[in-house]
Amino acid sequence: MKRKFNWVDFIIIGIIVLIIYAGYQYLIKPRKSPKDRVPVEITYRVEGVLIETANGINIGDIFKDKDTNQIIGEVVNKEITEAYEFVNTGDGRIVKSRIPNKYDIYLTIRGHAVVTDDYIRMGGRDMRLEGTVFLKSNISSVESTVTAIKILD
Repeated sequence: MKRKFNWVDFIIIGIIVLIIYAGYQYLIKPRKSPKDRVPVEITYRVEGVLIETANGINIGDIFKDKDTNQIIGEVVNKEITEAYEFVNTGDGRIVKSRIPNKYDIYLTIRGHAVVTDDYIRMGGRDMRLEGTVFLKSNISSVESTVTAIKILD
């Protein structure tokens, strides 16, 4: 007796292949475990704040992520610079102009992060260059941009 495959046989074979693949992915394949928490220094740029905010941030302050409320780390260095922006002049030129009463702050924060091949996670958030992070301490809250990441192994 000669049998032919029909569409039900193809569906059954597909389901069996899918079950074998899922079993391999979840049971047999070794999982990559993240490394332990390692010390990391991250430099953040806080743009266009008043001098009172800049002076309110001190070395030794502990900062947390505003959304997750998890500790990011301790401020180990602070540099205050004047804030600038590019403006168009009347004759069509673009010039760099100082913003009155505004300052940029470069904060270096040292903390512990989970480091893997895919991400650096600190304070419950992935830290990526030029990523925006909302930092808060007990007296201030600022929007910052990650400018440098240094793993201190």
